[in-house]
Amino acid sequence: METKDLLPENDQDLLLAKQLDSALQSGEGFSSIQDPLIQSLLAYQNKEHAQIDTLISESSEMWDKVFSETKPQKKARITSLSTRKTNTWAWATAATVLLAAFLGIFWFTNLDNPVLVAQSGNAIESVILADGSQVSLRPYSSLYEIELSDSKRSYELEGEAFFVVAKDANKPFSVASDNGIVTVLGTQFNLSTWGNETKLFLEEGSVRLSDLHQNSIVLNPGEKATISQNLLSNASPGDAEEFKDWLNDEIVLNSTPVSQVINELEHHFKATIDISGMQNTSEPISGTIALDELSTTLNDLGVILGGTFREVNSNSFTFIPLN
Repeated sequence: METKDLLPENDQDLLLAKQLDSALQSGEGFSSIQDPLIQSLLAYQNKEHAQIDTLISESSEMWDKVFSETKPQKKARITSLSTRKTNTWAWATAATVLLAAFLGIFWFTNLDNPVLVAQSGNAIESVILADGSQVSLRPYSSLYEIELSDSKRSYELEGEAFFVVAKDANKPFSVASDNGIVTVLGTQFNLSTWGNETKLFLEEGSVRLSDLHQNSIVLNPGEKATISQNLLSNASPGDAEEFKDWLNDEIVLNSTPVSQVINELEHHFKATIDISGMQNTSEPISGTIALDELSTTLNDLGVILGGTFREVNSNSFTFIPLN
């Protein structure tokens, strides 16, 4: 007996199963399916999720702990499972499996698979988020959405960005890095994650910076803090010009160690710069250097360091002392 005879083409379960499979493969999400059962499941899931969010939001420390223990390690969605079988019996079986797994899939998707919101190439990229917050991404930086709900706005940053956060006391705004998390209600701040460090400068409002060991500090406007080698620094006065210089396509150096300057340039230009030929890579230097293009920037830096940068491969340079 042919499998196509088991279910008619207009069978409701069969049609629903096909819609579920199509939504999984296209990435549109189940909310696009106008089916009473699916819409009821969505409403139930959102109601339950909101209740859990309310409980978690009552304790910011609890949220920090949850985040540190569930921090995503991958930056891409898991490819949806699909089948190449076309017989209707397989479709009917898929309907049962998909409906049973529906809530579980939707419950954990955002936490386990952050969604890429914006990504910059070799130029600054500006984006307006769903809540009206504005983000300026430094070149070669990425912003991911972890979770948006009735009680939180959670993102993850790779690289560096300047945030102007829309105020919403009922929805704390948080940005995570590899070794910490910034939580705010509405403010303006600069956050960088390059060079194996998390650096935060607060321009307006109030923020809390937490590391992965539940240590945290609150910053006031004009203050900075760093998480380096898993150690959270104290808040201290910061210079807005130094932290926001890249927004003006320049780098401002104020007794900045050479190694830190190189880390910043490597990120900004997505380049490899070898300074092993220097005797003291911790030497502090001061000045202002344009970030128009890498070759010009390295020429200017070479003058300060008393040497030159020679290109050895595509976008790969090494420092050669002239003394």
